[in-house]
Parts: sequence; C-alpha cells; structure tokens
Amino acid sequence: MKLSGRGYAQYRHILVQLPDKDQSRASTLARMVTGRRHRELLLYMLLVSCWNWLGENREPLAAATWIRALTAQGGITWSASTLSRSWKRLEDLGLIEKRERDDRLVRVVPRREDGTEAYTAPAGRDDRWNTYFVIPDEFWTTEVFAKLSLPALAVLLVVAKETSYQKDFWFTYNRMDDWYGLKARSVQTGVKELSDLGLLKTREKVVKAPLSPTGKTTRTYYSLVGVFDHTSRAVRQKTAQKEAQARAPKEAALSKVQMKSAKQKKSK
Repeated sequence: MKLSGRGYAQYRHILVQLPDKDQSRASTLARMVTGRRHRELLLYMLLVSCWNWLGENREPLAAATWIRALTAQGGITWSASTLSRSWKRLEDLGLIEKRERDDRLVRVVPRREDGTEAYTAPAGRDDRWNTYFVIPDEFWTTEVFAKLSLPALAVLLVVAKETSYQKDFWFTYNRMDDWYGLKARSVQTGVKELSDLGLLKTREKVVKAPLSPTGKTTRTYYSLVGVFDHTSRAVRQKTAQKEAQARAPKEAALSKVQMKSAKQKKSK
C-alpha cells in the first residue's frame, strides 16, 4: 500500500454494475457472488490496488508474498495450491491476462474490471466505462478484508460505488437483483454483517408514494462509516491529487536531466 502512494485503490464502477440500462446490469461482482468466488474477488482487488507500481516492477511477486498479504486472523486461509487455483479461475473469468513465467515466478496482468479489455488506470477519464470509486488502504492494512464474508464484501463495494458522488443512497432488497445481480438474501446478510461491524449506517426518510395506502413510504438510505465514508474518501482523493501536482514539475525536471545524461553517454 505504501508503494502505491495514494492511500486508496481505484476500481471502476463496472466492477459492480454495467452502465447500459437497456441490458442486464449485473457485472463481475454478481459473477463472483453467484459463483462463490470470495478468494478470487479479494485476489483481483489486491492485484488492481497494487498495479500502479507492480506493473512497472521488473520482478513479479512470489506466491508466498501474495499469500502473506492475504492472510489475516479470522480470514480465509491461503496456500500455494489455493492461490494457484484462484489465479486460474481469474484467468478463466477473463480478469487477468495470460500468465507468463519469469524465473519461476508467475507474471499476472489484470484486465479491465468487466473482463472485456486490457487494464488501464481509470483516472483522467469520466465516461461511463471509466468512472471509478475508491477503497481506502485501511481495507487491507487494518485487515477489514479478512472480517467480511462474501455477501458483506459485495454490499461494501455496492455502497462504496454508489456513494462515490453522494453521501448515501437508498435501495430495497427486492430491487438488488435487477440493479446489481445480487439476491435479496445475500444483500440482507451483507447489510447486517456490515452494520454489526460498525462499517455501515442507515437513515430513514419519508417520501411521497401516491399509490400506497397512506400516500407515503419510508426509504432507507445507506452509507459507509469512518475512513470509508464519502467525505473521508473525497478528502483523501483531493490530497493525493494535490501531492501528485506538486510532484509533477520535479519529476519532469528529473526526467529532462536523465534524458540529457543518456544523450551525453550515447555521444561519448
């Protein structure tokens, strides 16, 4: 996480939900939940979160390094065989590129969150296929990832996606299948677990409903808590952007010096 240098990871909205309202909106998250691919979802998320530095790393990470990163008290147990199977399943799902071996180490390259294209960072583009939400590094560093069941992780990602531009949002369990491809029972389980862990809070609002017996109904709005809430994530993004802008002139100057030095060496 320190090597990433931002304090958060970026995930496109299409990890959770496809943007075309005229077709099925279920995406990778629904496939993971339906197929009970808890390991694969965590492994893919970790790969994407590290890719801004790992993609430039000359050496791929050893299997033991991935296993240590994903192992925490109370979480899923990992081994060389389960890691290997998870990479293979991600490959079958189209979420990583063909693996190549570098000095007996496995090289894995992520594909875009919906599995249809090669992976590129989403930042800098705001079309509906590249809008993104962020997950703070504390998801990994405080071992939140190990405390969540697959339904709870799915709900966390849905709420994080939907609160990337607003403080909270409402949903009903019976609409989650249409919107995200998630069954009501799974969502209900996830909501309860996140609430019990203190990661999710709700508020209720009475709104007009002309067709109801009383002419009104109550909507339940959901939001994440602490470093995961909308405001905290927005502040962290702005801070990272300012730091990147401050570094840009220094990095440009250093690049010019390196290019000049390379030309001088070449001329000699």
